[in-house]
Amino acid sequence: MNKLAVFELGVNDVRLTIFKHTSNGYFAIDSQIIEPIKLTQDMERDGYIKPARIQETITILKNFRKIVDGAQIENMICYASPIIATARNQIAFLDEIYKTVSLYFKILSHEEQISALHSAIMYSFAMTRGVIMQIGDYSTEIIRFNRRVVVNSASIPFGAVNLLDRMSEGTLADHMDKAVEIMTREFKKLDWLYNLDEESEFIGVGEVFTSLGKLSRKSSRYPLDVAHNYEVTQDSFQSVYNLIRGLDLNKAKKLKGISEKRADVIAIGLAIVKVAFNEFIRGCVKVSTNGEMYGIVAKSLLGQTGEKPLLDILGYSLSAINEFYPTNVNADSNYALAVILYKQLKVLHKLTRPYVKVLRIAASLCMAGKRISFEDYQKNNFPVILHSSIYGASHKDIILAAFVAASQNIDDFSLSDWVRYQDLVSDEDLDAVRKLAVIIKMATMFNITNSNSVKDIACDVLGDTVILKTEVEKDATLEISQAMSVAGDFKKVYGKNLQIL
Repeated sequence: MNKLAVFELGVNDVRLTIFKHTSNGYFAIDSQIIEPIKLTQDMERDGYIKPARIQETITILKNFRKIVDGAQIENMICYASPIIATARNQIAFLDEIYKTVSLYFKILSHEEQISALHSAIMYSFAMTRGVIMQIGDYSTEIIRFNRRVVVNSASIPFGAVNLLDRMSEGTLADHMDKAVEIMTREFKKLDWLYNLDEESEFIGVGEVFTSLGKLSRKSSRYPLDVAHNYEVTQDSFQSVYNLIRGLDLNKAKKLKGISEKRADVIAIGLAIVKVAFNEFIRGCVKVSTNGEMYGIVAKSLLGQTGEKPLLDILGYSLSAINEFYPTNVNADSNYALAVILYKQLKVLHKLTRPYVKVLRIAASLCMAGKRISFEDYQKNNFPVILHSSIYGASHKDIILAAFVAASQNIDDFSLSDWVRYQDLVSDEDLDAVRKLAVIIKMATMFNITNSNSVKDIACDVLGDTVILKTEVEKDATLEISQAMSVAGDFKKVYGKNLQIL
């Protein structure tokens, strides 16, 4: 297992993120340390980063370097926020870091920032066209993509911090209203934002959007505490926006989901989102927890560019999980057998195509609960799948897959847990979960020896009996015997007797 250290030099903090990665292109965060710093504090007076801030930064980086050297990590990436380029002593500052800590920091250009942000989303979402919006402290990046390739991009020179700095006396509501006025003028300069395809989707990146997602989930009592790919509807956004706008700053600071030091900054960020909803966002905006750093790492480790993006996001994500947490060594084979059974039993289950994605997740992670313990691992599948980093699937897909993987023994299905998610699932989904759970259980039994003995399965429905005819290359006595153990659950769910030849 290889490791990569990423040093991020920002305006408000310095970060060290260590990734573990494999030679075949899978990566995941292993650890992260964040140290707060006000690098540009007092810089507005003369344009210089002050010596005290420089020394503080170097001290932090020295400690970070000790961690990296202690772990014997040789592969490192160091990059700095574009705002540092505005400092008059930026070159001397970065040279001092290099001389003292032997770390060479590159300031991202606008083009590099856009490329990294686009790559992050392309490795996190399975969508072909849409708009990416990142609200930073000192700028707002907008990217339009089609067929997963960048079509238009712009960097608006206003972010949540420098927009707030323009505000004079007044209430939080006054500041938010002024921010809406300023940003409306800025967005209207981008003609291409007003000529989007109806199929375009919208992704929000950055602390403003993750905080919005937290507040939205809390206010709506959303049952799943997962930030990535959470969908903020226009109604949900308006509810949060009205709540924040109606508070004074001291009360806003007490809201869970907003950092006390950044409450007013987040409020201004929400004003920017307000303009986006007013002007071009239709339906909802999906929150991404993956930003520039994720894109930089993806491009570095996978060697791909925006012109050649990864297409099977879900498959890559599931393979990465099984690579780092190998509880299901035959995930691909299990899924292949599950698909065969799904197709052969279609005349009985009559499920629609979207459930294939649920089947894929459940088949790949049907043994994920072993990370906790072998005993009751199928029940443990539920929390593990819910909180795994699964990209390319909606929250509903993940929830349904968790129920499927946890209910391979039908009597283990928890109706009380199901009720908790009733706002996201339907009676049709309940029927699908039960049917898919039986399929997953049978698929794993057909591959219980991990020898790929069963190559194909054909189905005949004769009255009240379903006959599955297996095509085998090796002796499959045990596989057939174990698959027949599912006959009781098959009868409960499909209403027919099961026979396997």
